[in-house]
Amino acid sequence: MEGSVPAPRGRWHESGLEGRLGPSLFCVGRLLERRLFHALAEAGLGLTPAQARILVALHFHAPLTQQELATHIDVEPSTVVGTLDVLEREGLALRDRNPSDRRAHLVSTTEKGEALVPRLFALWEGIEASLADVLSESERQRFLKSLERLMESMWEEEESC
Repeated sequence: MEGSVPAPRGRWHESGLEGRLGPSLFCVGRLLERRLFHALAEAGLGLTPAQARILVALHFHAPLTQQELATHIDVEPSTVVGTLDVLEREGLALRDRNPSDRRAHLVSTTEKGEALVPRLFALWEGIEASLADVLSESERQRFLKSLERLMESMWEEEESC
């Protein structure tokens, strides 16, 4: 049909980016983020992927200053502040004054926020299971090894992913 927008695969093919590693990985990352967004909505958790990412980061690394959290998840500090405002209002995260620096806050999850983390991991398990259906086990293992090599190479120059 003339004038209609091609399906996503058609747009991807027409973009000239098909077959290029960087754009392909970026596209897969965006598609995974969309799957997570839909999974979070379907689960009724009331979280965005950004909020989920903060809760998981805090689960593993709290307490963190807001600046450390922003650096850890690779977003602007002002973005973290807005997202933390929502998480704090929902009773999922808590900001306390940093005893060693009165200008800074230490961020951690609340009991309610921590209780969501296993559900977030379960959502990722479901998303990963859907990916595993596309690749054979040997393809999956080779792909993971290739991704690990790429990440190791890039981590030499970067702090986080």
